[in-house]
Amino acid sequence: MKALFATTAIFVTLSLCSSAFAQVPSFPKDEPYAKARKHLLKKGWKPVHEPEDGFVCQKDDPRCNGRPETVNCAGTGLANCIFRWQRKGVVIDVLTVGETKPVITQVTCRSGCS
Repeated sequence: MKALFATTAIFVTLSLCSSAFAQVPSFPKDEPYAKARKHLLKKGWKPVHEPEDGFVCQKDDPRCNGRPETVNCAGTGLANCIFRWQRKGVVIDVLTVGETKPVITQVTCRSGCS
């Protein structure tokens, strides 16, 4: 009986987590952020305006201009950026690389996934 309860509890926990993770969008590696952004807006995701302390988008930076969801963008290296989105209690970060045409490298769940 205890084993059955433990198995059931694990299954329910996995099911709940799976349903939350199903809400997190996925994109092909190197998907242009501009294309993914349109998809997110169309699917009801909302930009979250939470820039990191001290981050200010430079007026000539195409990575973050007109994108209130920008959390931070690196000024050197691979020109990494983090963009934050939310929908139905799930908050995600979309990570990109590339200065002129950023592409997605990863989508991570920040909260609401478990």
